Amino acid sequence: MGQDDRSGSLGEGPELPAKLVQALLHLCQGDFAYRLPRTLSRDNDDTVAFFFNAIAEELERLIKEARDNEVRMSTLIEKLSEALVALASGDFSVQVERDFRGDSSDVLAFLVNNTITELAVLVADSDRRAADDRQRLEQLVQARTLELQVLASTDELTGILNRRRILEVATEECQRVARYPETLCFAMFDIDHFKLINDRYGHSVGDQALRLVASTARAQLRMQDRMGRYGGEEFLIVFPETALEGAVRVTERVRAAIEALGLDEGILRTPLTISAGVAEVMRRETLDDVLRRVDAAMYSAKAAGRNQIVTVSPPTT
Repeated sequence: MGQDDRSGSLGEGPELPAKLVQALLHLCQGDFAYRLPRTLSRDNDDTVAFFFNAIAEELERLIKEARDNEVRMSTLIEKLSEALVALASGDFSVQVERDFRGDSSDVLAFLVNNTITELAVLVADSDRRAADDRQRLEQLVQARTLELQVLASTDELTGILNRRRILEVATEECQRVARYPETLCFAMFDIDHFKLINDRYGHSVGDQALRLVASTARAQLRMQDRMGRYGGEEFLIVFPETALEGAVRVTERVRAAIEALGLDEGILRTPLTISAGVAEVMRRETLDDVLRRVDAAMYSAKAAGRNQIVTVSPPTT
């Protein structure tokens, strides 16, 4: 055979079997389930069918796997979107369903679930801290409010009720007596010769005298009794649910305790005494009326020689 004959033979090459060509066309058209029939005779045709079928099966597997992954990824994206929407609305219990295949899609779902769980912990801790902060703030506000209320109702010098608050208490008690058949008494007293104490020893000693008288008088009162600084060296005591006799008895204890102070306290060089008036509030009597009566009784005690108590009779109708 010459050189030209060999070249021509190599250039043409062997022709593909018609069955293989037909099978390849099926693959090109997307029919990956197409298979060549085998005779199992192990001749050329059977060998070609074997390799074609092996290639077709692998292609079919790869295409199916790719399509499955595409569907899984699409489903995962949809689940992730739903989870993010729920998360944005504050639902930290949401979790993305996993198939536990261990591939990239499953790892992504695992990471998202872990992130949601960590966010839930962070938000819960933040909420707890915020709740604790709110509680501490509320407690602080309540404490400061109580302090302001105490300051607003307390006489700065003596520590007892100030004029405004003791008059509020007196008004409330008078209103209650007007509604219900209960007894109520007032006592008003002031320190005898208080101006002399200020003039002789100075205002600092006078302030000490006011504080001493206030603390001593308050120590003699009952739990339900209320006392306030009415003005200057004058004090007002409110005796709820107390008849005149009982109010006089307690006021006498106050007078005697203050008189007993004298020089023993060491801060004053003159005895301390008080003059007091006591009156029982009549039903439907106004606060101004009863204060005028008890004030008049106190000045009667001063006019009678001081260091004593004068009671005032109810007004005649």
